Amino acid sequence: MKLLIADDELYMAEYIQKLVDWRDYGFDQVFVANGGSMARDILQEFVPELLITDIKMPRISGLDLSAFIDEKKYPTKVIIISGYSEFGYARQALHYGVSEYLVKPVLKGDLVETLERILQKNFVLEEKKEKDKICLAGDKSALISYVKNYIYENFDQNLSLDVLGEVVHLHPAYLSKIFKEVTNMNLSAYITDIRMQKAAELLEQTELKVHEVMELIGYRKSQYFSRLFKERFGVTPVEYRRTVKKDLSNV
Repeated sequence: MKLLIADDELYMAEYIQKLVDWRDYGFDQVFVANGGSMARDILQEFVPELLITDIKMPRISGLDLSAFIDEKKYPTKVIIISGYSEFGYARQALHYGVSEYLVKPVLKGDLVETLERILQKNFVLEEKKEKDKICLAGDKSALISYVKNYIYENFDQNLSLDVLGEVVHLHPAYLSKIFKEVTNMNLSAYITDIRMQKAAELLEQTELKVHEVMELIGYRKSQYFSRLFKERFGVTPVEYRRTVKKDLSNV
């Protein structure tokens, strides 16, 4: 799913972005908008599932964005952030279908509570319908085993939460939640781990160049790939291959 955070004070938007691990709640794309104009453009282009916005911004306010979403009939849910002095103003946003509002300063506990409430309120019925579509949904362990196997066999493909949700006919947020429950691991972290394991195998067993290995496992940016690989194995792909060859020569 997609999340948009809008605030004319960029540091505040970035603060909210870093306050929680959004992947735990099913959001694998997080957009940050420095003001209402940029937020409206992102809304039009990407139609995110959730908008978190300051209510008072120059030119285009959070209330204006809420009205815009209501006018366009977007499915985007809205969390408004307001100060105590703006409380009455925030109440007006309910007219446009705003789901929740938070009072400044935004604390992690308040954000988590609000986020869980809005996900439960707006997505629970959809999740229940989707869970009924497949028998696996009745057995979380079987479902996660199926997802793991799909990831292993399709490690080089697009494995976003939306894609995996479609594969098993479940809402992405629900899938992310039960994957974490069963494995105690983020779904995105698991995907990265499988890809790094496969990269290591290819470096050991083939003469493919590093950039060819990178592309085969689904990455396009070499610096990003090298950083992920080093985080997993403690060395770069080039260093890993050199070490493996050295060990083999000493056997």
